[in-house]
Amino acid sequence: MNDGQGLYVLQQASNEDKAVKEIKDIRSTLTPHVSLLIPAYNEERRIGATLKDWLTYLDSKYDESYEVLVIMDGCTDKVVSVVRKLAKSHNPIISLYQPKKLGKGGALIEAIKRAAGDVLILIDADGSMPVDEITKLMEYVGDYDLVVGSRYVDSSIILTKRPLKRVLCSRAFNVLVRLLFWRLNKIRDTQCGCKVLKRKVARIIGNSLFISDFAFDVNLIYSTLQHGFRVKEVGIKWSHRETDSKVSNKLWKISLAMFFSIVKLRIFYSRHLF
Repeated sequence: MNDGQGLYVLQQASNEDKAVKEIKDIRSTLTPHVSLLIPAYNEERRIGATLKDWLTYLDSKYDESYEVLVIMDGCTDKVVSVVRKLAKSHNPIISLYQPKKLGKGGALIEAIKRAAGDVLILIDADGSMPVDEITKLMEYVGDYDLVVGSRYVDSSIILTKRPLKRVLCSRAFNVLVRLLFWRLNKIRDTQCGCKVLKRKVARIIGNSLFISDFAFDVNLIYSTLQHGFRVKEVGIKWSHRETDSKVSNKLWKISLAMFFSIVKLRIFYSRHLF
């Protein structure tokens, strides 16, 4: 439902076709080449700068052949007002508001259903990656179906380091993922908040995307590989943003939830050989 003021109140769609029809009234008739998807939970202090940086970049690279879908996921701060204001002055922005919190994965799943671009760019709202780094990932889209930004390969450049507890939890999680999912044994960093996915692939794997929390990234990469598509990991420049971090504030709770989610994912794929 569109409130007429640059905000689309998201109603969960029962299927992909319904989702596309729901949003048709607020999308430009021009089919975009790129869809930028940004999940946001109480990001009023960071989303504005992130959006402005990306709009400047996308304008320079794709002119009007792009759209930006911001999924405001059960937000209780003023992020809706910030995004609505930008949406009024930038036609490519489609602001989606989900009153009930779905989680990062749940928000992205709903956005993927509604994205119209040939290429989907999935990023975090915190602006950890300089926007022009996306060029490195886009270079591989022709040969690969999913391109994953990485903080842990040799070509990665860490501009601002994370707290030790975040690094240890991240490394431990990635080791556990590689133990549970042999197809992911060459992926060093599943959780970096920057990925590029072909829409035609997203449509094929869509029914196997169901992890709603931060472990969604594992679900996405593994499902892509399980369907026989190609995945490339690319090192990027990256800066840790501790201020207003949703993960750092609830690190142990989130880590536990992610553990149960990947176990759930492993059970889902139990019919397949590890």
